[in-house]
Amino acid sequence: MKKLLALFGLALAMVVSASAQNQISFSNLPLVGTPAPMPNGYDGFNWTNILYVDAGLWSSAGPGYKLSSTPDQDVAFVGGSSCLVPGVQGGCDGSISVPSGNNNPLSFQLVSAIVAGGYGPTQITVLAYNHGNYVGSAVYNLSADLQTINFPASWGNITQVTFQTQAMGDLVIYSFDAYFLLG
Repeated sequence: MKKLLALFGLALAMVVSASAQNQISFSNLPLVGTPAPMPNGYDGFNWTNILYVDAGLWSSAGPGYKLSSTPDQDVAFVGGSSCLVPGVQGGCDGSISVPSGNNNPLSFQLVSAIVAGGYGPTQITVLAYNHGNYVGSAVYNLSADLQTINFPASWGNITQVTFQTQAMGDLVIYSFDAYFLLG
């Protein structure tokens, strides 16, 4: 009986701490024809070295940028040409993290993302961290076509994810699904 109560308590705690799955897209950003840094706080995340653009307005957008069925929609991206944009720090990688503070989620769990290679085939490495501690990584091969990538459930709760692109390849993110986890 004690084991059953403990198991019930654990299950209840997990349900209470998880919120609904959120689909993060970039449709609420201003339409821009030149790549711009993703604003910190957008949809509850801090964004580092990740840019956004309306591919229909950007003359340098490759085929992987132009796959949205919705005209005038921004996409996020990291790598390739973003490495040459003033204000982008470091190499060709970008990260998403949760801000610290009492009003923000303590962690999140990545589920999946709809992505493409911006100018053609490329490989990306995704690294997950929880409060600065390495959790795991995954490697994905992308083409210039839309594809859904699924993140390892074994990562569990994380506070930061870093996307590393190969050489000058671009990772274009159309949307991703995540759970914000409290407590």
